[in-house]
Amino acid sequence: MKYAIQRVLVFAVILTALIPASALAVPINDTGSGFIVVTNPPVADFYTSTRYGPGPFTVSFSDNSLGALPMTYRWDFGDSTSSSRQNPSHTYAASGEYTVRLTVTNEYGTNTKTVPAYIGVGLPPEAEFKVTPGSGEIPLIVSFTDVSINRPGTWNWDFGDGTTSSEQNPVHTYTAPGSYSVTLRVTNHFGSDRHTISGVIIAGNPAPVQPPAPVIPEKKKPEGLAGLIQEARGSTEKNLPTGNFIPPQFMALAAVITSMGVILVQILIANLSTLSQIGFKIAKFLADLAGGHAVEKLSEKEIEARKLAVRKMERHFLGLSATEVLVIEAAVIMVALAFILADRAELTLETVLIYIAVGAISIVLHDFAHRYFATKHGHDADTQFWGLGTVIMFLTAWLYGNAFAQSYRNLVNRETEDEPREMGIEMVAGPVVSIILMVIFLLMVMFGGLWAVAGGIGFTINLITAVYSLMPIETMDGGAVWRWNRGLYLALFVPIIIFYFYTFMLV
Repeated sequence: MKYAIQRVLVFAVILTALIPASALAVPINDTGSGFIVVTNPPVADFYTSTRYGPGPFTVSFSDNSLGALPMTYRWDFGDSTSSSRQNPSHTYAASGEYTVRLTVTNEYGTNTKTVPAYIGVGLPPEAEFKVTPGSGEIPLIVSFTDVSINRPGTWNWDFGDGTTSSEQNPVHTYTAPGSYSVTLRVTNHFGSDRHTISGVIIAGNPAPVQPPAPVIPEKKKPEGLAGLIQEARGSTEKNLPTGNFIPPQFMALAAVITSMGVILVQILIANLSTLSQIGFKIAKFLADLAGGHAVEKLSEKEIEARKLAVRKMERHFLGLSATEVLVIEAAVIMVALAFILADRAELTLETVLIYIAVGAISIVLHDFAHRYFATKHGHDADTQFWGLGTVIMFLTAWLYGNAFAQSYRNLVNRETEDEPREMGIEMVAGPVVSIILMVIFLLMVMFGGLWAVAGGIGFTINLITAVYSLMPIETMDGGAVWRWNRGLYLALFVPIIIFYFYTFMLV
């Protein structure tokens, strides 16, 4: 009995194992033909027989996709056109690079293949280049610039000396002298081109090394008073007509000699009748000339010939008559123009106004100093234009850059016999005022700018005016001062004439 039960149990286990599992599962709806389903999704792929060409360029596209059929196709040719054919042909009209995209679809899915710049439409390149520089001494460094057209993609340079380069714009150094021909070959997808320029590079031997020129030490600008005077005086390089035979440092001396010489020539001309006399009269004339009396006679003759009489006129403008105002204005303009010519100054409105303003201050104050003491002594004075002085002033300005003269004269009507002291005081007043103004204008140079310009002009005008006025002849003021007080005259004239030559000859 026990063994019978064991056999039944073993049989039941075996029977259970033989029953299919699907028989025990819940039934399902199955429309397939089997229990395992195998899918075949698409894989997009394509090719062409040619990819590059000149426009219009026709391309045949071939589908090479994988996947279960049936399959649909969507082509994008990159120029805003498309196709749904499996193996389409398409014509590209414009030059450029085009991205091609193919999308394939079947019942199991969709796939896309995109190839950037797959199709190229264009022309072969045309080689051209420039060089900088084309010649020079070795080592000669030359920059090459590609100016080829139609978009080359590769470059091959042959520099003519056995070296090459594949850069677009290379720089090359020639180390041996000679004439070199350069070739450039360019390529792109559509073809290639070559361009050669014969003898475009000429490299020469370096010039022999010249020994360095001796360094001439720059003249050190003086300091202190000498430097201030030099700055006020200005440049001595003025392209003067006498510059070829008179050194610059002697121009001031030449101006003095010329000015005095012109006056002495006029003295001789005015005294031709005296020179025609017998010997003792000639001797007397020379004695008079040495003593200054001939000049005095000339002055008297000039006044008589020109009818230069001291006129009684109404004084309306600071003690001046209308005629005297016009004379002084003309004298101011003449002085300004003469010193502009002497300095070879640039004719700008600003420059002319400065010369006129400084000249006006210098002339008016010099004249008023004379006039003040003349009227104080009870005499009537008259300012008149002096033609000879004007000619001398422009002549020395043009020849020597130094306007050494005056364009006006002061005449004093003395009803009684000349008093040496009164005349000396009247004559010395003008030069003293000019010396004071000279110092003031020299100090203005230290302030720079327009102050320095005006200061330099005023310094020169008043220095020359003081020296000229103190010359010991009757047409100037120095003769009267000498007769009144020789010690005072020497104390003024000697330092001022030394300072004049120091300013224009030594500094």
